[in-house]
Amino acid sequence: MSPALAAYRLMTRLFEPLAPRLLDGRVKQGKEDHDRVDERLGVAGAPRPAGELVWLHGVSVGETLSLLPVVERLRKLRPDLTIL
Repeated sequence: MSPALAAYRLMTRLFEPLAPRLLDGRVKQGKEDHDRVDERLGVAGAPRPAGELVWLHGVSVGETLSLLPVVERLRKLRPDLTIL
């Protein structure tokens, strides 16, 4: 493991207990949605749908729009898939 990765992991473990407190502050400031704040901690707010799931991600609007033909094709080929 590289020293940078080791340092990152150490810092994450040290600061992880502070995350709920920081998020509470952001909720009070109106910067986070109270009902969805647990998602910031990795707790899913909705159950995973049954069956196979395909997760597509685009960083920008352009990348997201470029995924639309992929989604259309997947829906035609595999209507049983859940596409997120």
